[in-house]
Amino acid sequence: MAVDNGPLSASSTGSGLSSKTLVPEEGVASDKGNGKRDGTALSDDQRDFFAKISQEFRNIRSFKNNPGEPKGDLKYLDGDAPEQLESCLSIDDQNTPDSWIPRSPELLRLTGKHPLNAEPNLLRLFEAGMITPTKLHFVRNHAAVPQLHWETHTMSVFAEPPDLLSNPKQFTMDELTSGAFKVFEIPVTMGCDGNRRKEVNMVKRTVGFNWTASGVSTALWRGIPVRDVLLACGLRDTPPEERWYLNFEGADEPADGAYSTAIPLMHAMNPANDVMLAFGMNGRVLHPDHGYPVRVIIPGYVGGRQIKWLNKIWVSREPNMSYYHVWDNKVLPSFIDSKDHPLARTFFEDESTACWEQTLQSIICKPAHDERLFLNDDSSLDRTYTVEGIAFNGGGERIERVELSMDDGKTWKYCYRHFLDKPLRNGDKYWAWIFWSCDVKIREIVNAFEIIVRAHDQKKNFQPEHITWNLTGMMNNSWYRVRPNLFRDDSTSRSVLQFQHPVAPLDEAGGWMIPPKEEATPPSVPSKKLPTFSLAEIAKHNKMDDAWIILDNKVYDVTSVLSWHPGGAKSILMYAGKATVDVTNEYRAIHDNYAHTRRDECFIGNLSEEGVRVMQEDSVRAAKALAQLKAKRQGLALQPDVFTAAKLIRRKEINADSRLYTFKLPRKPDGSHGVLGLPVGRHIQIALHFKDQAVLRSYTPVRPVLPDEEDGTFDLLVKTYFPSVDADVMSPGGTVTNYLDCMEEGEEIDIRGPSGGITYKGHGEFDIDGETFDFDKINVVSGGSGITPHWQLILAILSDPTDDTRISLINSNKTKHDIWMRDALEKYAREHPDRFKLWNIVSIPTPVSDTAMKHSVGRLNKMIITEHFYPNAPGVGTFMCGPLGLLEDAALPALQELGFEDGRSIFTF
Repeated sequence: MAVDNGPLSASSTGSGLSSKTLVPEEGVASDKGNGKRDGTALSDDQRDFFAKISQEFRNIRSFKNNPGEPKGDLKYLDGDAPEQLESCLSIDDQNTPDSWIPRSPELLRLTGKHPLNAEPNLLRLFEAGMITPTKLHFVRNHAAVPQLHWETHTMSVFAEPPDLLSNPKQFTMDELTSGAFKVFEIPVTMGCDGNRRKEVNMVKRTVGFNWTASGVSTALWRGIPVRDVLLACGLRDTPPEERWYLNFEGADEPADGAYSTAIPLMHAMNPANDVMLAFGMNGRVLHPDHGYPVRVIIPGYVGGRQIKWLNKIWVSREPNMSYYHVWDNKVLPSFIDSKDHPLARTFFEDESTACWEQTLQSIICKPAHDERLFLNDDSSLDRTYTVEGIAFNGGGERIERVELSMDDGKTWKYCYRHFLDKPLRNGDKYWAWIFWSCDVKIREIVNAFEIIVRAHDQKKNFQPEHITWNLTGMMNNSWYRVRPNLFRDDSTSRSVLQFQHPVAPLDEAGGWMIPPKEEATPPSVPSKKLPTFSLAEIAKHNKMDDAWIILDNKVYDVTSVLSWHPGGAKSILMYAGKATVDVTNEYRAIHDNYAHTRRDECFIGNLSEEGVRVMQEDSVRAAKALAQLKAKRQGLALQPDVFTAAKLIRRKEINADSRLYTFKLPRKPDGSHGVLGLPVGRHIQIALHFKDQAVLRSYTPVRPVLPDEEDGTFDLLVKTYFPSVDADVMSPGGTVTNYLDCMEEGEEIDIRGPSGGITYKGHGEFDIDGETFDFDKINVVSGGSGITPHWQLILAILSDPTDDTRISLINSNKTKHDIWMRDALEKYAREHPDRFKLWNIVSIPTPVSDTAMKHSVGRLNKMIITEHFYPNAPGVGTFMCGPLGLLEDAALPALQELGFEDGRSIFTF
């Protein structure tokens, strides 16, 4: 992330004094009146340092025990929720079992889409403050998040063997929180054992994925002491010669069995350690990603021991031997370079390698990675920059000192420590991180090879200078180093100071550490080499009888799909042979696991290296386009990359299988009603969440169409495809339409958009897949529920007296009773005979003739089109929406015979 700090300003929150500066010794009396120490005059810098350090020491001496009193009742969603929680669902989760969980787009996903393992940007984490908002707290999941409910979830407490507990019990959430146990609330910093692993992977590849330095967060946790629960279950006294363990297990279902772990029982039974069964986080019930409805919090311990979605606690004489307790959260000797090493199991199974307490750690957050300072002239070098960061430790030990070096560790500057309010717990426990700051001159930064930070604990230990590689890549706490680079910006002729952290976010390059060369490992089994295709070769396959597309840098021959694709052949052909990530983004947005299976059947090879490079460049373009669209749609309920919840407030039966649903949008932060902001001709996507994935369908609202119709609600007119039991083949019906039909008022769906490639701009102008078309006459082929996008078009044109565009609609349905909005359409035809022509086709005649309705009986054909449509000519366009049989078997062949051209004068919604 490039950060332009602009003009530099002096700051007075850091020290700027190094260990070589004449700093007064502790315990020496001061002469405050004349600024002397033992009669020796102090410099201005020394006096300033003395005043600040004295204030820091006084502040620490003033700390009183935090009693841990909870502040108010736990909340759900309310007025200040946006600062803490993400309310929208991400399209990244829609094809996963986690499709129902709102997640912040600011979390950087480290292991693909699922399961979620994510961290925030380091600078964003720091600037969010000393209590991390829930939506920015790092997430470590090993599987799908279990869908648990407060009302039904239970947690079992027992022992193996049973005689260790006299009263094992299964607790409900209400029993845990009803008041039988004392509730307390304290700030706790939690870090992933693998935090900063990407740096270790730069030395040599480990078995773990790439956490940077922001896999750590601090939250306000609320819960009850584990100790009290165990005592209530009749825990026996531990014989002095024995060491018992407390085991925890979560309700998630990872691939290698239940996620279980264990800690020494006496650690949990020591009330000073504050081991907690937590059900609150930052004043709210737990977020699903953080263990709802209950988890264990072990202050000062690594994150891997703090089990989420807790459903079992048991006491045992030996720790459990589950996969994750044995094979995870371990630091092995560096000579164990593989899990296949003959001694690997010996070390993994021994407790000496287990990660328990957090390790001493300090990190530079400012300057941020790729931050840039523009130096206007030499005077800029004498200005001050405040280096800032975080530091934390395990076991509740206080950070006693943080130091900064600009000369490779020869000398060290003192950094001021900034603590949370009431950081002290139980007399000597500091469970939360500190922030630190240090002022330095720009000249020092320019002359430095690296800016280095290290912390100092109560045992007077410092962090190690270098990384010690280990197989899991865990517990890296070496000096954190940021490198400044000075260069001249040719466009402005100014000097620029750019900062590089050891590694860049995600898997991006750009950090100063260089990854090792991959060791070539010959495959044990010969594999068939897949062909590689160039963009030039792929470009040749862009026709109906020969169509290739690129998805995620893989090449697919989708010719066989065109004949049956639910969205029609054109939705695929528009991308055939093209080098664009738009097809990948579009595919991800609307397809489910069934589509993935059919896609894989079409896989034929990989994209060439040159093609991958071009696609990466196009990915940058697409990201910029998305950012521009999001900026343009700021403040609107409908967003392109996240889902928004909409509540059903009203439903009306239109006929036997059609319903009009009215949904309410969330209010804006200022309390005003939400605005849909759907362009004319575009659709919204509805997401429904099932156990394995989300199911999505596109619909076009029939209201609001015009800006003055925006009232915080929208209407969907939907035909329900009921299950069929009479047919030869049983049909379950439409998944989404049946769900909507069963919804009760007050229930919610999730929406995103706009989707679709056709936008009506007004006065005959259309934007169709990025290309502008102008038509003064429009033919419209509609069938059944396909009338909804056409209704938007008709309403937008006829509501504007200055829009001279003319419309001719042929609307096909089974019977006259199936015609949606018939009265409104016929009224428009009567009131605007020169601007709007209407013709209906019904396939089943009604017993009683309807003389008021202009219609024919049968199917759409060339003769009807010739009679009722504007003939092919410049300025005449035809738009279609309806069943595939109507469009591809009847409308399209007839229109092409009449001279219309698909993609130039024929378009499908």
